[in-house]
Amino acid sequence: MSQRALLGCSCLLLLVALAWLTTDTPTKETAPAIPGWSIVHQTPKFNVHRSSTIPAAYLIEANGRGLLLGCPEGLAETPMPVDRVLLHHHHRDAVGGVQKYLDAKVPVSAPQESLAYLDRDRVTKFWKETIPLRNSRTGYFVHPVGFMGIENSLFMVLTSNPPGLIHKTVEWQELSIRPQIAIGDLDEPVSYLVGDLIFVGDALTGTGHIPAPFTTDKDHWTDSGLSRTSRMLQRIAAIPFAKAFPARGPVITSSKTITDLAARVEEAGFHKSFERFTNRMGDPPQYDFLVDKEQIASGGDKPWSKISPSLWLTGNTYVLKSNVSNGVMILDPWGQRSVDQFKKLQAAEKLGPVELVVFSHAHYDHFDGVYTLPEKGKYKIWAHEIVADPLESPFRYRAPFLDARPIAFDKTFRDGETATWQEYSLKFGHLPGQTEFTASLQTTIDGKRCVFTADNFFHQKQFSGSGGWMGLNRSTPKGYAASAQKVLDMNPEWILAEHGGPYVFHAEDFRRRVLWGNAAAKACDAICISGDHLKDWNPHAVSVDPVLMKVRAGDKIGTTLRIAPGLGPIRVTFQGRGIVPDQSWDFNAPQGTSTTVTLVLPQDMPVGRHVFAIRPTGPMGELADPFFAVDVQEK
Repeated sequence: MSQRALLGCSCLLLLVALAWLTTDTPTKETAPAIPGWSIVHQTPKFNVHRSSTIPAAYLIEANGRGLLLGCPEGLAETPMPVDRVLLHHHHRDAVGGVQKYLDAKVPVSAPQESLAYLDRDRVTKFWKETIPLRNSRTGYFVHPVGFMGIENSLFMVLTSNPPGLIHKTVEWQELSIRPQIAIGDLDEPVSYLVGDLIFVGDALTGTGHIPAPFTTDKDHWTDSGLSRTSRMLQRIAAIPFAKAFPARGPVITSSKTITDLAARVEEAGFHKSFERFTNRMGDPPQYDFLVDKEQIASGGDKPWSKISPSLWLTGNTYVLKSNVSNGVMILDPWGQRSVDQFKKLQAAEKLGPVELVVFSHAHYDHFDGVYTLPEKGKYKIWAHEIVADPLESPFRYRAPFLDARPIAFDKTFRDGETATWQEYSLKFGHLPGQTEFTASLQTTIDGKRCVFTADNFFHQKQFSGSGGWMGLNRSTPKGYAASAQKVLDMNPEWILAEHGGPYVFHAEDFRRRVLWGNAAAKACDAICISGDHLKDWNPHAVSVDPVLMKVRAGDKIGTTLRIAPGLGPIRVTFQGRGIVPDQSWDFNAPQGTSTTVTLVLPQDMPVGRHVFAIRPTGPMGELADPFFAVDVQEK
């Protein structure tokens, strides 16, 4: 053989050897496909199968045994015994198949925070406290019943400062499965590292987006959820991996997909703050508060601040005096403290009786003083119809900060309607921002053109300049932009914001708020699967009315299922949990639609609260979080 040919053969053999060493190859022959599963990775030691469900689970197969990562409903049978199930997070679409393994005594492990939404006793407590919800901190996609027997021995809490977690490595079939979470973040979801493969669950999609981004809303006023999500993604990207396996979308082979998303999530979080935005623009306008700063963030516990001869404020509560009757209008009475403070003001200023109560928006810290305000029936109660709706029917909506006690209104007003109280002309307008259920109120007080803006637009140095936005609150950056433009068009002299912070109107400040809302909308669009945050950042895109009914066993009940415009094609499945039959509907509703769900409850249905999940699914899985509950009463 010639020297050239020998060299060529040597190079060929070297290339073959390198290819053999760097290619995932099964130990013997190509592993057979399993019905309902597809092989997505093979090595000499193990195979990785992906389920056909949405979201997907991953089955690691080694030595004729299986380990399951994620456990959605509808998983096909595995041909080998499963030794263990590891969960990424609590969402019902990712844990719906768990009961089968618990019944078979297969160990099922979940992150610590997941247990708050998985453990049966804690789930029962969650549903008891959720309707009505008194705050904005909640879980999404929570299982209707929960489970008994899921454990979290892999995740041990450190009580150090800052708090964090240590994780136990799972040694299984000569493989090490290592849980991964952002240090210092006691949070979901958890990823699992196996060699140079990482299983990321719903941390992101394979296309580099956040599934159901409203689940990142940890509260309505800060960017804490988005910041934690960005840190989690940065940590995943920093781990050297060959492949990242998401529960939705294609396999990820480049960390750039993850780092790019982390940057976009961080930018969306940045836009949670108007103050940061206006400072980034440079030279933010300067304008004054109208009261002493001690009122800022007060809760009706401070003495009254006098804004003008006819207007006072404590906390959220404004009192406006009529110079004709000496009676007063109260805007947003907050609890017993505001009521007690009003009695002091009434005596000190020799004011007449309450003649009118008005609410700016449907959060209990702006209306619950009406339950204890004296001389009920001697004053009128008014509100914009959008504000009044959830206060009249608190179980019609899933919304935060509601009260179970309905409020009866003497009159409600449509957008742009004007009403007269004594010498004041009051113009009502819809002003979505912190929540959809918000109204503005325009009037002139002591010669000043004023607009009450509820919790939408705070001074740029108070609460980051806004009341924040989140899907649960039915609030969006686009809503803020539109409302800021409305205020610009009103051109008031004073902005009568709540939580102790009225201030002098500055047109440039509100022009920037319009820009901020639109920029925030684009930043949010960039992390959404559909590219439209108005669709993806909305847990109410499919909703049920009412969310809670008081019933008796054997009753026939009906609820209205509402589908927002622009959704489709989607399938909506009502899960009767074996109590009543399941039902499914297919929708493609560009203009939105609704349908009635009719159920006959069994005669032997136990007394207590029963929650039913309704699952709207599209190409990437569940896209909203509707449910309803019935409280079965004694006969």
